[in-house]
Amino acid sequence: MGFFFTVKKSVIILSLIIAASGTLFPQFRPEWTNTQKSTIGTGFYYGIGVSQSNSDEADTRAFLEFARNVEVKVKSTFQREVNEEGKEFSDRTILSMEMISDVSLKGIAVTERYTDTTSATFYSLIKYRMTEYDSLIQSQIGREIALMKVRNKMQEEKRQEELRSEKIKNQQDEERKNEELRARQEALSIEQKRQQQKEREAELHKKIYGEFLSNAAPEKVISFRNGEISNKESSLLVKAGLTPFRFNGGLLALRIAMFEFSGTAIFQKQKFAQQEAHLKLQILPRVGEFTKTSLAIGAVQAVGLIADSGYKFKRAKYSAFVAGNITIPEYAYSTFSFYGEKRKVSIGVTSFPFYEQFKNHLGFILEMNYLIDKEFRNTKNNSFVVNGGIRLQGSDTFSTQLTFEEYEELNLSIEFQF
Repeated sequence: MGFFFTVKKSVIILSLIIAASGTLFPQFRPEWTNTQKSTIGTGFYYGIGVSQSNSDEADTRAFLEFARNVEVKVKSTFQREVNEEGKEFSDRTILSMEMISDVSLKGIAVTERYTDTTSATFYSLIKYRMTEYDSLIQSQIGREIALMKVRNKMQEEKRQEELRSEKIKNQQDEERKNEELRARQEALSIEQKRQQQKEREAELHKKIYGEFLSNAAPEKVISFRNGEISNKESSLLVKAGLTPFRFNGGLLALRIAMFEFSGTAIFQKQKFAQQEAHLKLQILPRVGEFTKTSLAIGAVQAVGLIADSGYKFKRAKYSAFVAGNITIPEYAYSTFSFYGEKRKVSIGVTSFPFYEQFKNHLGFILEMNYLIDKEFRNTKNNSFVVNGGIRLQGSDTFSTQLTFEEYEELNLSIEFQF
């Protein structure tokens, strides 16, 4: 116990002596802290940093001051080394201030620090002999140039790759444009050929069927009129039965521009049986190049069962109607017709299969009628009736039809236009 007490007492006495010496003898201050005059001497690169805050800030300012002092030396050395590498390398190398500052401080450390406790001021010194620093910086610049060569090479390879990619892209774009041009030219060529083919077909069609299409289409089938109107100002039709011979009806039509008014009288077994009056407006007058289409609308007034009940106008029935026809020469030089209203619906066809020999002077007709209203059926009360016959066209204004109608009677119709 005596030994430990003696040691402890000695430590306390030594501490008191050191503390007293710090009070009686002030701490030595290095000359380099006097920033008002240069005390470093020649042959050195240096930087001194001063801070009222902390030593880290003093270190930073010392590094900045050191970098400023060696900047010119490092820059000139760097530029010389770059130039010695060759013009191609120097032309591709740009020395920035950030690069020079970074190289200037590589491998550099604070040489000495001092803290003035009286004024709470922190000092930092960086000092290197010029020969020592020049050797160090020469080595750093050599390594940096080696890295720059690698970076330049990588950038050059990247640039070459970009150029190759751009070249390939340009080639692909050029090929695509050429392909698009070829496709457009091919499409244009196909379209021209198609147009030429179409023109040849149109010319051939006109040569074969032009005359037929230019002829006036029949305005009626057998018992109904289609979308055509009279070619002249007036039409007169007379129908006679042949077995036995007797008057079976007639029609008178008057045309004004695109309008036609017609009246029809129908006899059954020599008795006045039905009366019809039509007001027609032609809204499509034989339109089309390869076919001809006509369409008409209008109103009809009709009276039926006249033979049984007498003619009473108050018994008349009224309806709108639509009628039309389309001429298709490819189908045996035929005109297809239709007519529809609330009393009946009818379809029919007029064909000239021997047109090449007889033109439109010899034709065949067939129609089918569905009669909805019982007052306008035949004596057998048939709701569905098929009529057929032969058409003889003497001229544009005169035609004759020999037909078998209503399943019971052979009729001869003569129509004049004037």
